[in-house]
Amino acid sequence: MPEPVDAAEQAAHSVPADPALVGARIRDVRQPDDATLLLETYHSGIGGARWRFSLHAEGARLGREFSAVRQGGPPPAFCQWLRARVLGGRVEALTLRHPQILVLTVRKRDGRFQLVLELNRRNSNLLLLDGDGRVLIAMRHPTLPGRKLAAGSPYAPPPRLHAFPRAIPLRERYPAADERAARALAERWREREAGFALEARRGPALQLARRELKKRQRRLAKLELERADVHEADKWRRRGELLQIHRGRLAPGMASVEVADVFQADAPLVTIPLDTRAGPGANIERYFKRFRKLRDASSHVEDRISVTARELGAWRQRLDALENAARPDDLEALAASLPAAERGLKALLSGAEGSRSRAPSRRPLMRRSSAEGYDILVGRSGMENEQVTFRLGRGRDWWFHAQGIAGSHVLVINPS
Repeated sequence: MPEPVDAAEQAAHSVPADPALVGARIRDVRQPDDATLLLETYHSGIGGARWRFSLHAEGARLGREFSAVRQGGPPPAFCQWLRARVLGGRVEALTLRHPQILVLTVRKRDGRFQLVLELNRRNSNLLLLDGDGRVLIAMRHPTLPGRKLAAGSPYAPPPRLHAFPRAIPLRERYPAADERAARALAERWREREAGFALEARRGPALQLARRELKKRQRRLAKLELERADVHEADKWRRRGELLQIHRGRLAPGMASVEVADVFQADAPLVTIPLDTRAGPGANIERYFKRFRKLRDASSHVEDRISVTARELGAWRQRLDALENAARPDDLEALAASLPAAERGLKALLSGAEGSRSRAPSRRPLMRRSSAEGYDILVGRSGMENEQVTFRLGRGRDWWFHAQGIAGSHVLVINPS
């Protein structure tokens, strides 16, 4: 459970009484993406306003929204649930349950609902509760490690609330006190989110560039050793010729032989290692084979060293460009300058890699029919569970899940 907050801390993180929010009527609900919810309100005497609930890891917050945001595609299940329950309702209060848990209370004629915003870094969530404080639906899957929440269960805060970096005061994740302050705060968040987006694209690209740089440094070091071996080619040839000259002294099972090096003026004695498992002819051939391999590899090694050195220099330049990038335009310029072969880095700089990893599974959902003729959808992975519950499920359908353990989400379609 979250640590208790004393009165002084609670007062330090109190929510400003924004006159455009409290007492306003909700006239539209939109969900542009899986981490953003927009409420459009109207307050008599003040006018309309838009409010952003953000679940992005570093940018989680609730604040005024002044820019136009498009709704992409059909509204998700969470957005549909909110439209059915809070649309037309009046905002009664904005309170703190904890410095990182904001509660927006909405009253309608048929009851009261609560929107609970959990500011919890990458585990941030937005839940809709009924008047009794029971969970109706969550914007993100509410079952996290160490936390089991199901529809209809009493709401309980996360077992752990992750602190945000102190560079951004926690109070800036709450609505500002008036429109002027809200506009200034929205501008600061716009600049911050541009930085977050830059880091989200640059971080994986930096990892890739550093990995490729190290790979070529290791390759170049290995090639330098091979080049040193190439210079030893003549030594292997001379040893093979000495073994030929003194072939009569070789016998099977010998580990080495000491012979006079007739290619030097004073003919010093040299010891030549032998393979005890090979005969005289095989030992001689082994030295000549090594000589031919090193001789033939000479030009090949030099070419590979030249190519690797060029690649190493190119990756150093790319790494420098990534480290010095200050705007998304810098990343786009770097992506445009890359050769076609660097598809991985291009994809990371353009954001295509991340979007591809988040794409829904291509395999069809498991579908079954009950004896009574009801259609049944079954999720077989975390991604399919999310699709079944939050994209395909509607308010009148039946949802099943094993209690207390991980497992499939099962949705029974209610046709009536």
